[in-house]
Amino acid sequence: MEYILLALFSLSALIFIIKSHYRWTYLFAISLFIFFFSLMFMATAQWQRSLNFASILFVILMLFHRLKIHYYKQPLLISDFILAFDPRNWETLLHYKSAILAILGLLGLAVYAVIGFASVESLGVVAQLLGLLGTIISFSVMFYYSKHPQAIQVWLDSLPDDGRDVFLNLPMSTRGVFFHVPQIEGDGTHFQQKMATVADYPLKGERPDIVIWLHESTFEPQQFAFQSASLPALTMYQPRQDLVLHNLLRVHTYGGATWKSEFAFLAGVPSTDFGAMASSVFYSVVPHLEYSLLKNLKQHGYYCVALSPFTKGNYNAKQAYEYLGFDLLLQPQDLGYPAPMSKNLWHIESHDMAKYVQMILEKQHPKLQEVTQPIFIYVLTMYEHGPYHAHTENFYQITDENWTAHHIGLINDYVQRLEKLNDCMEQFNCYLQQRGKPYLLGYFGDHQPNFERKKVEYQPTISQFMHPDYITQFTLRANYATNPIKVTNLLDIAQIGGILLEAAGLEADRFFKANIAMRKLGGALQEYDIEDKTLLHNYQHYLYQQLKIVR
Repeated sequence: MEYILLALFSLSALIFIIKSHYRWTYLFAISLFIFFFSLMFMATAQWQRSLNFASILFVILMLFHRLKIHYYKQPLLISDFILAFDPRNWETLLHYKSAILAILGLLGLAVYAVIGFASVESLGVVAQLLGLLGTIISFSVMFYYSKHPQAIQVWLDSLPDDGRDVFLNLPMSTRGVFFHVPQIEGDGTHFQQKMATVADYPLKGERPDIVIWLHESTFEPQQFAFQSASLPALTMYQPRQDLVLHNLLRVHTYGGATWKSEFAFLAGVPSTDFGAMASSVFYSVVPHLEYSLLKNLKQHGYYCVALSPFTKGNYNAKQAYEYLGFDLLLQPQDLGYPAPMSKNLWHIESHDMAKYVQMILEKQHPKLQEVTQPIFIYVLTMYEHGPYHAHTENFYQITDENWTAHHIGLINDYVQRLEKLNDCMEQFNCYLQQRGKPYLLGYFGDHQPNFERKKVEYQPTISQFMHPDYITQFTLRANYATNPIKVTNLLDIAQIGGILLEAAGLEADRFFKANIAMRKLGGALQEYDIEDKTLLHNYQHYLYQQLKIVR
């Protein structure tokens, strides 16, 4: 039986290699297989065990790759293992119950990969030396060719297509685990000349309290396109007297990986600028940031507080937030929510989060009682996140031949949660108005919801853009006369910070002056969103090679 399994796993690995999409993948896949084989052969000198080990690892990596694409629409990269091996993230990674069985299955395969054929005859020291030689040669081949310009270009071109070849992704992305400043071919001096043509906004003496909500998985439901439906027009997205801006928002993740949206908002640059490190920016990039929204706000005397329903260790949040400039990180449990501090609050309602934001504004925490300066509060919701319940009644009369009753139930549950969020935000806005102090209230969706990988159709306002599933919305409201904000195109989430500074009339530092100028020059921050790619490259060159926003 053992040899039958060995034949099946070996055949599977061979098929994976043969079905590679790119010429370069053959080189890396074969080298990676030889590397795995040689590693075990060096340790044991058992050829059956080594073949079993390499073949099963190939199967595990392919299945892990498909799992990530299923839940996050993104390929498996080496940086994902940084997240996966951090025990503080396991509760979050296993939040989808269907993923637990898959992960357990992969762990079982991994155990068998190590112990399978453990009792077969060893070929001795000479075989182990051959294994060492094979390990060195295969590693050297991957190391050398991972720098080859053609290989790099083929790999980068493959990523928008879901990075189909995992055995190309892993060796090529290994270099990205180690931080390096993005190297951009452009002309930062030319961007500076363009920036000089952008008029400064008026500075104001007022320093409003600023409250920004990251609305988990939120997307305006009327932007979905069904054959028929009675979806609510949520008032938090509608024109009001206090509305400063409501605009479509380009985000850099789908269905999860909220930290990518957090990073872009707080740092002012997209995680995509960092290539293979995009998934680990909270670990690998934030310690190197010279600028952030919070650092700019603190120059104006702001006290910065984060309120998160997740634990301080989740995705390295505490360290990342401190590097970004937060003065205080709170969980609802710090303010009285009845749960252990070690528990992620997956089901806490947004109304509860609003109650705790009010407590922060009213200084009902010992570390806030002596704070007299204006306050910036960044709060994350969680109730709107999936998974969603398929048994929900079809309250919104959705009919579409492409949607099963199961998926219609999912979206009904989702929209119900959005209606609760809408009530929460309107009540919270009323609370801010009654305080009688100037404020900015902003909220944005960090990514679209995942309806168990069901493909969603969109209204033309969304479908006109490339990658419409990476679009949400941003709304800004105020109770006083802010500087007017005009956005003529899709807004990138990394440009929200500049909008807050401009609306409040707070002077921007050198980085945010460039950020604001780029928006006013009509410049998007993703190549597929901008026609003038030279402008984008010049902007990036100015940031990374001249201003040196990361070191």
